[in-house]
Amino acid sequence: MKTFTALSVACALALSYTAVNAKDGTYTASEVGRNGEIKVQVQIKDNKIADVKILDWSETHPVADQTKTELLPNIVKSQSYNVANISGATLSSFAIKAAVRDCLKQAGLDVKEFGKAAAKAPQSSETKVENADVVIVGAGGAGLSAAVTAAMAGKKVVLLEKNGFAGGNTSVSGGCFNVANVNQDNIKMTEGQKKIVEGILAEKPLNPLHQELINKLKKQWNEYTASGSNKLFDSPELHALQTWKSGDRKANLELVYTLTQNVKPMMKELEGIGFEWRPNANQFVGALWPRSNRAANFKSGVGYVDTFLQYIKDKNLPVQLLLSTKANDLIIKDGRVAGVMAQAKNGTKYVLNAADGVILTTGGFGANVKMRNEYDELWGKKLGETTPTTNLPSATGDGISLAKKAGAGLTQMGWIQLFPAGDPTTGATSFKLGENSCIYVNKNGKRYVNESERRDVLAKANLAQEGGVFYVISSAKRALVDKDGRNAYGVKVADILKSGKSYKADTLEELAQKAGINGKNLVETVKRWNEFCKKGTGDEMGRPTCMDDHRLDEGGPYYATLMTPSVHHTMGGVTINKKAQVLNEAGNVIPGLYAAGEVTGGIHGTNRVGCNAVPDALVFGRIAALNFVK
Repeated sequence: MKTFTALSVACALALSYTAVNAKDGTYTASEVGRNGEIKVQVQIKDNKIADVKILDWSETHPVADQTKTELLPNIVKSQSYNVANISGATLSSFAIKAAVRDCLKQAGLDVKEFGKAAAKAPQSSETKVENADVVIVGAGGAGLSAAVTAAMAGKKVVLLEKNGFAGGNTSVSGGCFNVANVNQDNIKMTEGQKKIVEGILAEKPLNPLHQELINKLKKQWNEYTASGSNKLFDSPELHALQTWKSGDRKANLELVYTLTQNVKPMMKELEGIGFEWRPNANQFVGALWPRSNRAANFKSGVGYVDTFLQYIKDKNLPVQLLLSTKANDLIIKDGRVAGVMAQAKNGTKYVLNAADGVILTTGGFGANVKMRNEYDELWGKKLGETTPTTNLPSATGDGISLAKKAGAGLTQMGWIQLFPAGDPTTGATSFKLGENSCIYVNKNGKRYVNESERRDVLAKANLAQEGGVFYVISSAKRALVDKDGRNAYGVKVADILKSGKSYKADTLEELAQKAGINGKNLVETVKRWNEFCKKGTGDEMGRPTCMDDHRLDEGGPYYATLMTPSVHHTMGGVTINKKAQVLNEAGNVIPGLYAAGEVTGGIHGTNRVGCNAVPDALVFGRIAALNFVK
C-alpha cells in the first residue's frame, strides 16, 4: 500500500494541472540574449514540458553552454521556467526562460502555473580528501597550460574552477598571440617602423639587462639593414623592449624578457597538441607591431581552451577537473603551501593535498568594482558599476586574496587597463566588425588619435569624445565575417546590426546618415586614410603602417560600430620571479606556491600591450608547472 504525504499530493496536483485549450505539440520562440536572438523549441505533451532545445544562437562558448546542460534540464525536471540563472550567462538564461514562457503561452497553458520558483537542490554536507602532486586554482588559459604541462610529465593534477565551465577570461578574449619572427614574411617594413626601432636603439640604458637587450637589438638591426631586406624586422628583444617601454618601464624587465623568449616555444607546444595558426600575422589594437597571431581552426580565445581540454581527454592525462568549486583557503604545513581547502556549489567540501605545490591561475579583479576603485591609480577611482567590463563576472581577485593570506607580496595593483573599444552596454568585445585597430572617428566624422598607439592612450582619447563613444569604421570585405555570416567571435552579423550597435551601408554617405555621423567629414577622413594606405607614409595621426585588414579603398559595403572603453585587464597582482614562484613582501620565495597569468603583477607595467595577455598566461602557466618536472 502506498503512503502519500501532503507535500507529494500537492506536487502531484500541480503537475497534473490541465490548462484550458492546451495543445500538445512543438512550439518555437525567440528572445534576445547577450549576443543576439536565441531560438528555443519546447515540446508539450499531456500538458507538461516534455523537452526544451536551443535551435539557434550566437551566445559565447563555453560561457553560455551551461544553459544547455543545466538550465534546460532543470526547466523540464521542475516543470517551471522560473529556475535559477546560470552564473556568468545571466542574459542568456533570461532570454531562454522568456522564450519558454512564450512557447507555453502559444500552447494554451497557464504560464502562471509554470512560473512558480523551482525548488533548490539540497546541499551536501560531505567532505572529500584528494591527494595530488599539483593543485591548480583556476581553469583559464594559465591553469590549463600548467595542467597539461604537469600531467604530460606524469604528475597527478587537480584543477579547480569556481565557474561551471573551464576557460575563464581566455575563453572570451580575442585570442591574439604576440610572437616575433613567425608568419611575418608577407609584411613589408615601412619608414615609420624603421624610426620606431631606431628610437628604441637611441634610448639611454637604465639597467644592465636594458643595456644587454639594446646591444642584442643593435646587432640584429645592423645585420638586417646590411641584408637589404624590405621584409618586416622583428625579434624577441624588440618585443621585450617595446613591451617594457609601453608600460612606462615600470614592469620587471626580467619577467618581460622571459615572456618574449618563451612565446615561440609555447606556440610550437600548441601546434603539437592540435592548435592551428593562421598563416599571416597582423597588428591588433594596442599591439604596437605586426606580430599578432591567432587560430585558424577556432574563433576567439576559446580555441586555446578547447585545444587543451581535448588533449587532456584524448591522451587520458591525469587531470581531475572540479567545476563549480571555489578555493577558500590555502593549506600551509611547516611553512610550505601544501594544498587547498575548497567547496563545491552543491556544498561538498574538499581537502586537496598537493605533494609538489599549488599554482594560482585565478585571473585578475576587473569585475570587482570595490577592488578596482580601492587600488586604481590611473582613472581617478571612477571605475564604478556604470563602467562596463570585458571580464567575466567571476574575475574578482580571489587568487590575490588567497596569496595575501599566505604572506605574498603584491605589486603594481593600481594599474588597470581599459580596453579602448568595447560594447557601450556590456563592455564585451564580441560585437566587433573588422579589427579594433581600424580607424576611429567621432560623431563629427573626424579621426582624433593614432589607432596603433598604446591602449591607455587610445582609451583616454576615446573617452574624451562626445558621450565617451566613437565609431570603428571598417570595410565589409575586410571585416572577418565567415561564410555563415558570423564575425570573428562567432556572433551573427545580422544580430549585431539588428541591435543597433553597428551600421552597414554601401556608401560612406549612407553609413554616416544611419549612424548619425557628419557625412561630409567622414568622406574626407576616409579619403585621406586611403591616400596614406596607398603611399605608406604621411598619416595625419602618425600611424606608421596600414595593414591589409584596415583598408577602406576597395569600396563598400562599410560598417560603423559604436564603441566605448571598458575595464579590461588588471596589470597588478601577486609578485613572482621568472620561475613563477610567488614571493613574500620581503622578496623571498614562498615554498610550494606558484602563480601565472593575470593574478600576477610585474609583467606589463602601467599599460599592457595588446595580444600579450594570452601569451603571458600560457607561458607562465607552463613555466610554473615545469618547476615540478624532473
